[in-house]
Amino acid sequence: MYVMKRKTMKNFHILNKRVDDKAIITMIIPAVLGLMVMAWRSTNDTTCSNFAITSRSEHYYTGEVVRLESNIRVFKTLHWDFGDEQGNDTKIASAVHAYDAPGEYTVTLTADGTCTEYARIVVTAAPYVANPKLRPTFVCPQSAEVGKPIQFSDTTNGAIQWEWRFGETATVDATDKSPKYTYTTPGLKTVTVVINNDEQQMGVAKIYVNPPATSKRKEHSDSRPVIIVQAKPNTGPQPQKADSTKPEEPPVVKAPDVSDGQFEKLLRGVANKEKTADSFAPYFGGNLNVQANLNGQMMPFTELCNKFSALKSEKKIKKLTVQLVKNDKTNCIIALFVNLKEKEGLFNKIF
Repeated sequence: MYVMKRKTMKNFHILNKRVDDKAIITMIIPAVLGLMVMAWRSTNDTTCSNFAITSRSEHYYTGEVVRLESNIRVFKTLHWDFGDEQGNDTKIASAVHAYDAPGEYTVTLTADGTCTEYARIVVTAAPYVANPKLRPTFVCPQSAEVGKPIQFSDTTNGAIQWEWRFGETATVDATDKSPKYTYTTPGLKTVTVVINNDEQQMGVAKIYVNPPATSKRKEHSDSRPVIIVQAKPNTGPQPQKADSTKPEEPPVVKAPDVSDGQFEKLLRGVANKEKTADSFAPYFGGNLNVQANLNGQMMPFTELCNKFSALKSEKKIKKLTVQLVKNDKTNCIIALFVNLKEKEGLFNKIF
């Protein structure tokens, strides 16, 4: 009888120990999983620090430069959306921009595609300047390419000092009369020059910078000497001399004119499967690979049409605005900025 009781007590202790082990394991597993989840979140989540957008300008006039700065410290790339369908990417915490029309604008600054801050700017019409000498003039190309230097030249009478800003930073980039500059980021840039250290004597222009072109042709360097062979003299009858009058150059064929609003309707037609990319060829001079900016993302125009075609209907478009950049001589579109917002829905695709 005593032996059976001891055996029963021993079995009870063993059973109790097994129950305790299972309970401990049951508590350890969720704890380990919780630590793993916290570690994953800490390595993948981006903590947005507080930052703000400030401006040193006392007033905001059309055609004049607004200098924007931010106190953000930790970032790789900043994207500035100036609220007028124009933007810029910078690697420093500052940017410059000139507004073409009066109005109220919301400036949006996004750091590394995750953290965003906003600022409100009210732009009024610039006052009339009676003295034309206060309007500097300079020469610059309408478009450029990332990585290739371009030439700027001031033509203002009486100018002896220059402060150039080429739209990638808010700092002075050059102080020569005719400087060269190489852009590192694509997009529409605001170029300014201040004459004779006088902020009232400021010239403003805009230039579109294309992404670097990918060359498919392999260049070969041939160091072999070139041998020039004299042509055999002609002993036959001499041909009659051609008329020395210089032939007239053929007239420049201009692309058909299209407004921003008309172009917007054509893009809606692409969403309705009524238009294709080829429908736009006359407006681009046949070059459908012109770079388009869709909500801050650069892509060829053909890819832009593919995204609109994927909507399958313009009914999914909540808001659409278009800004075209054209060549003055040919009237061809050389760049465009598109802002697209879709209606919220379960099956809607978000760009």
